[in-house]
Amino acid sequence: MEKAKKILLISSLSCLGVTCLLLILAIFQVKVFEGFLLRLLLVCACLSLSCGFLVNELSLIKRNSKLGYASMSLLLLSTVFALIIFCSNLLNVDSVFNKITIVISLFSIFFMIIVSFYTKMGKNLLWLQIITYVAILLTDILLSCLFVGIQIMKVSGMSEIFWILCIVSVCLLVSLGILSSKKTFDNIKSGDNFVTISKEEYENLLKENEDLKRQLGLNQGNNAKK
Repeated sequence: MEKAKKILLISSLSCLGVTCLLLILAIFQVKVFEGFLLRLLLVCACLSLSCGFLVNELSLIKRNSKLGYASMSLLLLSTVFALIIFCSNLLNVDSVFNKITIVISLFSIFFMIIVSFYTKMGKNLLWLQIITYVAILLTDILLSCLFVGIQIMKVSGMSEIFWILCIVSVCLLVSLGILSSKKTFDNIKSGDNFVTISKEEYENLLKENEDLKRQLGLNQGNNAKK
């Protein structure tokens, strides 16, 4: 698991570096937003985000394997679909596959948010979590309708409802983020009698303990002989 995280982190940072380099080149009038360089930019940006999200997904699997695997599956599916578009002629075509990819990607993001907060908070402030998830889901549905070509904004009052949902969703997400951080801090504070260390440090301590026992055994054996 730790090796997978390291590989994903290196991949994410490497792709991010390439993305930043291409965007910097665009400032100097290099034609980045067309042809091969555009595809390279989109692929690197996609992989950077996906690998970064996957690191978080691996952490979620430790807390709740079923939800973690479900969230990871959606993320991988949307990533594969996006890469197919970026590496084919679908990039320049308004196809059903592109619309399906957008909808899956939006739903994947929505599901990751739910899993992330729920695994951190559990049933704590469940009423606030439900309100937040409903607001995000409605926003996700409206965005999906826009991307697939449904002209919902022509409906009277729908534009105002959409922007209200966006603002409310962001505010609720920020609130949940603050409250989940406070819960994590309270858990750490309530566990002052416990110390958390990495697996490597734990194994080193075990090894040192065994070495000390061995040395003590040798010393006791030498003293007995004397």
